[in-house]
Amino acid sequence: MVVICFLPYSSIKMRTQPVGIAPFKDLGNPSFTVNTPSHHISLNGIVLCVAKKQSGKTRFVSNLLYQLKQASCMDRIFCLSDTFDSNKKMMESREKLKRWKAFNHSLDYRITADLLEFFDPVTRQFEPPKHWLNGRKPVVGIFADDIQSSSLIGSKAFKNLCIKCRHIGAFQSGEPPIGCSIFVCVQNYTASGNEGIPKSIRGNINCCACWKSSCWTEVDLLATELSGVIPKHQILQAYDYVMNKEPDNRHNFLFIDLTPKKEHLSPFRMNYTEWLIPEKEQSST
Repeated sequence: MVVICFLPYSSIKMRTQPVGIAPFKDLGNPSFTVNTPSHHISLNGIVLCVAKKQSGKTRFVSNLLYQLKQASCMDRIFCLSDTFDSNKKMMESREKLKRWKAFNHSLDYRITADLLEFFDPVTRQFEPPKHWLNGRKPVVGIFADDIQSSSLIGSKAFKNLCIKCRHIGAFQSGEPPIGCSIFVCVQNYTASGNEGIPKSIRGNINCCACWKSSCWTEVDLLATELSGVIPKHQILQAYDYVMNKEPDNRHNFLFIDLTPKKEHLSPFRMNYTEWLIPEKEQSST
């Protein structure tokens, strides 16, 4: 009788030996082509936010987009949401709105609409047309808010966009494409039928912000699916720390960056504004 024993992977010893060919080099464009401040995330990419209602998903993303726009690394933002009107004040740039009201109030209405095309509200002079970004490629952001159980999250077009978001707007010359960044807000990481986050989105995210969840199965699945980049036990330890630091604060969240910059102290952040640095385990003597 032959007995076949399957040993655990940890018990298998292996070694490497050079093949004798030159090492592979990166011959293409860089993965992230948008220059962002050192403390911010890399773009273009996908940011997924998962939280129950009224936890602060929209507040976080709207503030993040505002800061990126202030840093001149976010030019056009498209919002896809059925609940946009109820969050309109949060998403408005109040300073821009005030400038527009002052400009509109001072206009001489005898000026035709054709002439207004050449009016610069900053210099208050009529000037010849020029590129709105001085020739720089625009940085595009898509904010998909509260899209769970909507026709958008299950559409093939949106899934395909999430897969190809960094390659949108390619040039025949081979220079880096324009691309776009996608910010998705949903209430649940998983859901029955075609209402949850598709695998095509979950498998392509660069960052994930997760708030407190009553469903441990969801948290465990999230950590498992991200463990190909960051060890699962580290994700769960970071999650446990954030959720227990202020147990009654439902607005605290763990931010996980799967593609952190070299200068970042950690792939984990608390509320995006604080680095969460895992302490090295001390070996017992």
